[in-house]
Amino acid sequence: MSLSARPLIAASLGLAGALALGAASGLTPVPAAHACGCFAPPDPSVPVVQGGERILFAMNDGVVTAHVQIQYNGAADEFAWLVPLPAEPTLGVGTDELFTRIIAATQPTYQVTTNIPEQCTSPVAAPGRGGLDAGVDFEDGGDVLVSRDLVGPFETAVLRADDKQPMLDWLSENRFFVPAGTDEAVDPYIKEGAYFLALKLSAGNDAGDMQPIVISYASELPQIPIVLTSVAADPDMPVLVWVLGEHRAIPRNFFHTEINDARIDWLGNGSNYVAVVTEAVDEADGHHSFITEYAGPSTPMLDVLDPEGRFGDLDELRQLSEPVQFIGYLGEYGYTQTTPFGGAVLSTQLVSLLQVHLPLPQELIDEVESERGYTLTEAEFYGSFQYYSETYADIVGPAHADFDPAALTALLDERIVAPTLAAGQLFRDNPYLTRLFTTLSPEEMTKDPVFSFNPDLDEVSKDHRGTLELLECSEFGGANFSGPAILTTEQGRRLYLPDGLADSGWITAPLPASLRIEMLREEGAPEVVTDNEAAIASGIDEYRAIPEPKSDDGGCSARSGAAPGAGALLLGGFVLLALRRRRRA
Repeated sequence: MSLSARPLIAASLGLAGALALGAASGLTPVPAAHACGCFAPPDPSVPVVQGGERILFAMNDGVVTAHVQIQYNGAADEFAWLVPLPAEPTLGVGTDELFTRIIAATQPTYQVTTNIPEQCTSPVAAPGRGGLDAGVDFEDGGDVLVSRDLVGPFETAVLRADDKQPMLDWLSENRFFVPAGTDEAVDPYIKEGAYFLALKLSAGNDAGDMQPIVISYASELPQIPIVLTSVAADPDMPVLVWVLGEHRAIPRNFFHTEINDARIDWLGNGSNYVAVVTEAVDEADGHHSFITEYAGPSTPMLDVLDPEGRFGDLDELRQLSEPVQFIGYLGEYGYTQTTPFGGAVLSTQLVSLLQVHLPLPQELIDEVESERGYTLTEAEFYGSFQYYSETYADIVGPAHADFDPAALTALLDERIVAPTLAAGQLFRDNPYLTRLFTTLSPEEMTKDPVFSFNPDLDEVSKDHRGTLELLECSEFGGANFSGPAILTTEQGRRLYLPDGLADSGWITAPLPASLRIEMLREEGAPEVVTDNEAAIASGIDEYRAIPEPKSDDGGCSARSGAAPGAGALLLGGFVLLALRRRRRA
């Protein structure tokens, strides 16, 4: 597909979820924090609030490689970031597309199949409630500074953490934002041989230029410095972690929780999932627990980021001196990204890079505003580049007369091509992928989660299936979707819903949110700490017990016990439910 052939959607490609050492993002571009050349420190009383953490770890011969997606929200004139490390790191830039694609590949789903009485006329579809299915001159840093460099859009500094105050002084003197509370929060990480990585946006870059940072360092196991995160974090901040390796990953010093799926809003496709997880992990001692959302082969990510032929031939690209041809080549060879729904998008990162070498002329913005009454955006301009270049040739042509295809190709290689291909290689080198999730509030961030591996544990599917059995026909002979029904969850819980699809009261029933809380070791089966099986069964008997069948049901009521079937489809705001007739007894 060519960018010049049809308009594209521009979006920041983070999905809803948790995030890494930065802050939350959705399907819209992160707000720009336009960085000036002087980097004056902002008010320490207004920290950059972290909305969540999103990070992927890979282990290889004693080296941890972390891909960290850095995004943020809150009031700040510039971005800065500080993370402790156990050893001196090597640094690189990553790609947001890694997180977009791996979220889509491992996102938990909750769907139901509806069984109807054979006496009822089959409708085509059942109504649903809807639901849910990211050239600087450096001064000598003295004994504190180990290295300082430009990595992609970031200015980086690796600092020794042998002594706290010299490190904090250096950060302040060099305009790296240090929020209030950092002084105490770094204490657990100050020791001989430890390091800190500091980042900020380099001059001339803003939030649209931000991309994940890749950090490699010697360490026995992956670890998240969550204690330091508490300085500026939201309540119940989501923490989403993927770990690549030979076997299933486990939280080594946190509990592991399996949620009670009778609390899930099955009819809303799990719309209350994060709330249930938050309550479930809070039932563990210290609120320190993770759930496993996926554990299995890494094959769902093979050839996703790096299919053969993606990005074409860079030598060929750098020879395309005609801007329309250059932009068309980008669309043809996969420089755009694919959404989970199949559409092509221009990432904010790609738009930002194009703006450097093929800027949107202000004269064109003014002309379109005058002619059509709306403001032309950069994303619209590049998405329909051929149209605007030809229709407004007298404006666009002169603005791009000095276009340097070699320089733009080099920038695309550094910021998009090389990071994306390297991320794709991770899933060829590591056969097993685990996705872990929790939520933490600042007061709960009292120890850093460490992750290890256990070869004896089972795989965990991301897809969960239940069954809804309708018990009555409507007065018109069809299935009565508002009448009594029985919901059977994947864990085998059977709940009576007197109002069928219109019923959601069971979600707030006083049942534990966790089925089990356990400790996972590096070998062997889980050690159960808390088992809520009996409490859940008792609660369902009290609040959602299935009543005895009526003696006079006219032959139209259905008995319980139908087997689960295929999953629901989400389309437009309606849940299309697969219907299965129940055989007569």
